[in-house]
Amino acid sequence: MAIWKITVKDTTTYNGVHLERGMFVEYVTPTLDHPLYKTMHHDAVNQLFKNKYGIDLKKIGFINVSRLDFEKK
Repeated sequence: MAIWKITVKDTTTYNGVHLERGMFVEYVTPTLDHPLYKTMHHDAVNQLFKNKYGIDLKKIGFINVSRLDFEKK
């Protein structure tokens, strides 16, 4: 089991969606695998951002390592 802190790297506005650097969610995975490597985690990470900030990252294609920082706690 691992707890991941997933943070937005840069402030940007894309397709009308505004992201601020430092926005983050925490995500628990049952294994130590990086959550970006398995697409089954993408929906869960997206749902966390939707619940906390009302932002749909999947819609704008921002669930990737160039936009998000993944840190295992």
